[in-house]
Amino acid sequence: MAAFSVGDAVQTPHGKGVVHEVRNGGRLLVRIQARMVVVAAAECATATAPRRAPVAARPETGQAPRPAGRAEAAVDLHGLRVDEALHRIDDALDAALRAGLAELRFIHGRSGGRLRGALHERLRGISAVRGVRLDPRNAGVTIVSL
Repeated sequence: MAAFSVGDAVQTPHGKGVVHEVRNGGRLLVRIQARMVVVAAAECATATAPRRAPVAARPETGQAPRPAGRAEAAVDLHGLRVDEALHRIDDALDAALRAGLAELRFIHGRSGGRLRGALHERLRGISAVRGVRLDPRNAGVTIVSL
């Protein structure tokens, strides 16, 4: 088993990523795109990407700075299966929170009963969501207050 360090590029069963943290028990916290995943080091292999230097903590907070994400104010879910929509919802919420957006709009369509139901169910379980409402001018849009 290879020894990994923070900043190493690795190939995991979930895709390529960068080691964010080395944990006890042979586990790694790996950033894969916008997601953080815990995987066993034994399931990982060294990837070909160059090693990144660890990010320095901000002196005023002691936390690592957040990367600037591409946050969009509206996310169109038309034509997606529920599982695809949930993945897009999670990514959009992550980017919006990192960018400091106060509001996010999800476009699911007026007859998007499955998508709307799955969206509202997912949003109820997220503590960073302060409010959820349908757009009064368009019932096919859910407005999320962050």
